Amino acid sequence: MLAPLAAELEYLKEEYRLLKQENEALYRQMVEVEKKSLEQEIKFNQLSKASFEGVIIYNEDRIILVNHTLCRLFDYDLDEIKQLKIIEFIAPEHRKEALAQAEQTNKDWFETVCIKSDGTHFPARIKRKFIPHQGVDASVMVITDLTNDKRVEQELIQSELLYQKLFEESRDAIYISGVRGELLEVNPAALELFGYTREEMLSMNAQRLYGNPEEREKFRQAMQKQGSVSNYEVLLVKKDGTEMHCLLSSTTRRNAQMEIIGYQGIIRDITERKRTDELVRAKALAERSAVMKAQFLANMSHEIRTPMNAVMGMTHLLQDTHMSAEQKRYVNGIYSASEHLLVLINDILDFSKIEAGKLQLESIEFSLREVLSNIADTFKFKVREKKLDFILNIDEQLPPVIVGDPTRLTQILLNLVSNAVKFTEKGKVQLDVRLFTEDKLNATIAFAVADTGIGIEPDKVDFIFDSFSQVNRSDTRLYGGTGLGLTITKKLIEMQGGTISLKSKLGEGTTFLVVLKFEKGAVGSISNHKYTLSEMAANPLGRLRLLIVEDNELNRVVTTDTIKKWGKDIVIDIAENGEEAVKKIRKTHYDLILMDVQMPKMNGYEATQYIRKTLHKTDLPILAMTAYATTGEAEKTITSGMNDYISKPFDPKKLYQKIAKLTSKKEIVHLDNPDDMEKISEKRIEKAETYEHITNLSFLEESVAGDEELKTKMLEIMINETPQEIALMEKYYHEKNWERLRAVAHKFKSSVVYMGLSGLKEVVQNIQLNAEKHENLDTTGNLIAEVKHTCLLAVQEMQEELKKLKKN
Repeated sequence: MLAPLAAELEYLKEEYRLLKQENEALYRQMVEVEKKSLEQEIKFNQLSKASFEGVIIYNEDRIILVNHTLCRLFDYDLDEIKQLKIIEFIAPEHRKEALAQAEQTNKDWFETVCIKSDGTHFPARIKRKFIPHQGVDASVMVITDLTNDKRVEQELIQSELLYQKLFEESRDAIYISGVRGELLEVNPAALELFGYTREEMLSMNAQRLYGNPEEREKFRQAMQKQGSVSNYEVLLVKKDGTEMHCLLSSTTRRNAQMEIIGYQGIIRDITERKRTDELVRAKALAERSAVMKAQFLANMSHEIRTPMNAVMGMTHLLQDTHMSAEQKRYVNGIYSASEHLLVLINDILDFSKIEAGKLQLESIEFSLREVLSNIADTFKFKVREKKLDFILNIDEQLPPVIVGDPTRLTQILLNLVSNAVKFTEKGKVQLDVRLFTEDKLNATIAFAVADTGIGIEPDKVDFIFDSFSQVNRSDTRLYGGTGLGLTITKKLIEMQGGTISLKSKLGEGTTFLVVLKFEKGAVGSISNHKYTLSEMAANPLGRLRLLIVEDNELNRVVTTDTIKKWGKDIVIDIAENGEEAVKKIRKTHYDLILMDVQMPKMNGYEATQYIRKTLHKTDLPILAMTAYATTGEAEKTITSGMNDYISKPFDPKKLYQKIAKLTSKKEIVHLDNPDDMEKISEKRIEKAETYEHITNLSFLEESVAGDEELKTKMLEIMINETPQEIALMEKYYHEKNWERLRAVAHKFKSSVVYMGLSGLKEVVQNIQLNAEKHENLDTTGNLIAEVKHTCLLAVQEMQEELKKLKKN
């Protein structure tokens, strides 16, 4: 009985031992599994923490594990995120599409739109993979935020679109070529520039576009050495063979191994710019040449007129002495030749003034009949000598006084009548003056000069007014002259708004017809009295003390001896330059100074400024005597403080009239401040017979377009502000505040333009540049003084203009 029990017990013990062993093995296995699972989880956490992507491990729809990136990505904490279902990470409107993509077995990723805890959407890429996790089938899902990728992608698309737009619409030619120069791509501008079709250009080598193959090789070498070139100037050729100057900017194209695989660049046609630059340079050269020409003419005028003054003056003095008939004939011949030489000089000077646009016209009241009478007197002896009839017909209906430039009208008629007399050997010369049309304010007058001379060939009529032109080259030898007379005449007529025409028949004569329009003047407004030589002798100038300032001894003798004939009580002192003159004026009272302009040590302008400003002799009349005959001389003498001027060689009658005028009625001006030259009487300025207004308000009148109220307002502003701005320039110059001086000068330029002070614009510009660059500052003060003096005189003229406006 016990034996079976014992056997059973042994069996049970063996079973227990086996179970225990199995249990221990299972335990060890469980520990190993848990250890591996823990290691996996630790590894997962370490990897997921370093990841930029969100990671989820889930079983069916239950979230097992997530990394910290996922929490940050969706803005949930860990506890919240484990309560979510996988589908809830997808934006509601995109879930259906996302599930459809997830069910596709051939894709392990898809793109969709996810939603954060705050409802914000973002593009994402989702990858899925099945993995065992702790003995359970699970899935891992990796979510990548594509926000930056999409932005970059969009920027790339926009950049590509922009590049394409620039490529297609660029006005410059753009090309892409291979390393050997084969053209791979060109834009429409390139096709237009070179004149090829797209197919033609893409089948050709860029070398064909070069005018010089050597330039292509230089370009290639520069590209290989530098990797790029900018604004490389090169000569390229169009399809039709036309050469063009171009700027080429290019860079190399390289592969991943940094090997050159081609070039890309931009081509700009600068042919027109080069042509413009050449024109600008040519214009600048022409302007410099014009300035040099004007200076040359001014110097030549001075150099020729100075000895001419002596020759004609001495001859004139000699004519008043007792001579035999033969001696008188010789002296008259010298004087006649001198006058002819002076005419030639004046023709050349007038022509240069007209060409430079610097010849200015007067607008004064004068008697037309007196002008015509003087012309008749001028040719009286010449026509008698040639046994010609001279007929002057004057329309009785002509207005007695007209407004214009009597000097230039005289010049026009003298030129025409002189030619008529010159080219007529028998018959007559006739001057007919008729009233063409008229109204209350204006009269249009026709002047016809007819002769019975040699006439003009029909094919030469069109060239008769050309510069340096005469009908036949032999005319120059036979009749003399410069060939400028008719050119100058035509220009003078056109400057006055008139016309000139001619009719001629070879061998029978020529008729010139001039039509000019004049304003009517007031009857009795001009004096017809002119001093004759006999009157000059019979009407001495009285007791006068004069100072002649002249460096040329012959001119001193001529001037002195001429003036002494006009009164035994005239005392004349001599100064050879401006410095001597100033010393004499300090010690002696003079009634008049006759001042040469061009002298050594101190010239006439400098001496006058010193007399006015330093010696305070503002009431002392000064008559400029200048051999310069270029335009602007009258204005320059007046603005420098002189009262009038006379050109050398002078006409004794004109010199007498000017001395009589300046010494008979002196206006005395007292200045509160000697520097304030603006106080000088306007009447004194009006003494200069050849003086033209400083201001030219034509630009202002164009700007206001007939608005008198606006013109009045602008004049008032300029009258008030001009002295203030000049005072500021002086202030900033003395304070050495160059920046403010520059600013004031810059602002003042527009005022100069409105006042029409064309000669002063450059002076103000120089003040601005000197202040800006801190250059020539020692002479800038003189420039400011020049601006001040001229502008303050201009203010006086504008005040008169303002009075007229307000009166009307």
